[in-house]
Amino acid sequence: MTSSSPAARPVAEFDEIAPGYDESRGGTARAAGFAEQLVPLLDPARPVLDIGVGTGIVAAELTARGHTVYGVDLSPGMLARARARLGTRVAVGDACRLPVRSGSVDQAVSTWLLHAGPDNRAVLAEVARVLRPGGRYLVIPAGGTRPADDIGVLVGELEDRLDPEGGRRDGPEWLAPIGAAHGLVYEGTASERPTSFPVSPRAMAESLTRGLFTGAWAVGGEATRLVDETRSRLLALPDPDVPRVREAADVVLVFSRRA
Repeated sequence: MTSSSPAARPVAEFDEIAPGYDESRGGTARAAGFAEQLVPLLDPARPVLDIGVGTGIVAAELTARGHTVYGVDLSPGMLARARARLGTRVAVGDACRLPVRSGSVDQAVSTWLLHAGPDNRAVLAEVARVLRPGGRYLVIPAGGTRPADDIGVLVGELEDRLDPEGGRRDGPEWLAPIGAAHGLVYEGTASERPTSFPVSPRAMAESLTRGLFTGAWAVGGEATRLVDETRSRLLALPDPDVPRVREAADVVLVFSRRA
């Protein structure tokens, strides 16, 4: 889920957060839900390229449902976990410079990649390059629906202050015109799935310390102050060690390569 573009988070940060990454985002249950959303949109007879495969948790769920998945990612820490799940079908690769032949891919997916800092113009240009005419690119954005619990309110305020465009950078209103410029047609939202997962205010505060929820933003100076302030506000919430059941919605955006 990483890219080496100048705006992206350093690869070392993803290496550091890899051990707790899956759990912080809903674990196997949420990954299985992502796979269930993607499967109806994929051809089981053709391989899938997972761009920003991360720990391989979603790719593994697709594999369990009969798909052959290949993955690329830049983070060695993430890829170590992906290799444990997918074996040799994963490789080091930059989403902005895919190590893939032009016109060789029928279908590609990305889960929670495009909000994390890569140059989305470069990513979509690369996707358009590697897809065959008529091929599909399925995107599960991180900026779907924010949880509205007390944790979500505080983290949402932090995200908005760190970057006013926030989750919109991986939404259709941002991506559709970029994709169109490179021959990718935005076909719309294919599915929306309600989801829930438990997180306590203290666990979220610790996640902020490790950089798990600050996306692509370089933390330093004013940004560090805002993160520290949000951590303090989280720990000041009632019952900070009691998990909240957080409600959100996951969607799939569908792009196709113009024939």
